[in-house]
Amino acid sequence: MDLFRPNAPWRGAAAAVQVFKLSTQFLQRSSDSDLAAVIQDLRRRHIALAMEAEILVATPRCGNGVPGYTTTAVIRKAAQRVAAQGGEIAYVAFDEPMTWGHFAHRACQYPTEDLVENIAPNIRALKAVFPAVRFGDIEPVTDQTSGRLGEILRFAELFKAKTGEPLSFLQADLIWQNNWRPQLTVWKSRLHAAGLAYGVVIDGDPADSSDLVWTRHAVQRYRELAADPTLSPDAFIIQSWQPRPTHMLPEDDPGSLTGVVVQTVGR
Repeated sequence: MDLFRPNAPWRGAAAAVQVFKLSTQFLQRSSDSDLAAVIQDLRRRHIALAMEAEILVATPRCGNGVPGYTTTAVIRKAAQRVAAQGGEIAYVAFDEPMTWGHFAHRACQYPTEDLVENIAPNIRALKAVFPAVRFGDIEPVTDQTSGRLGEILRFAELFKAKTGEPLSFLQADLIWQNNWRPQLTVWKSRLHAAGLAYGVVIDGDPADSSDLVWTRHAVQRYRELAADPTLSPDAFIIQSWQPRPTHMLPEDDPGSLTGVVVQTVGR
């Protein structure tokens, strides 16, 4: 929460950030005062608010305890809480629904048509509160995913047909040790052909031994992508689901997350 103090030491990084994502869990469970502080500070900094959504609806048959699932009541509550504090969710990024709803062995393994039907009530709940909200997806890129993009793009087509809303973007969450370059080259060309913005998550590795090792990995990966016109994305998403880095601030600490921002998109 120190990020959202008016004098928080990330002025340079904040100026380079266009969108700030909050988790489904924070939007559901945070105190009213914390949520209000985030909304007010992001508005002051002219940064749009986004939600990283567990967009799949868990059912008695499957989904409980699997990443990416929640209930429509949770999604509705999250949206209504933001609106009650005077905020607006501009973007919703789905937390890997094709992976956890269709492809993975732990998934419900819905046919893609059924997966879209599962998601549709949550889309309606979000649109009811924020009519201008834009939707997009995050999916992993690993050594197991090379044949998946065609079906993910089919998901985008079915999503628009069912909900009336286009998917605006698709973001790649990479396992960096794998041979990801050929897949990203295909992602960029095919996403642009389909009218989707192409993004890449920039992070370190779960096994990194220190914050500084993690952030150095992230900066190195940003530079590698930014320098290659066949790979460079429309959006860099700087975030972590990992134990590191352990702190967000200050931005002049190269081992902090805001330090990654000023060393990459902030330059």
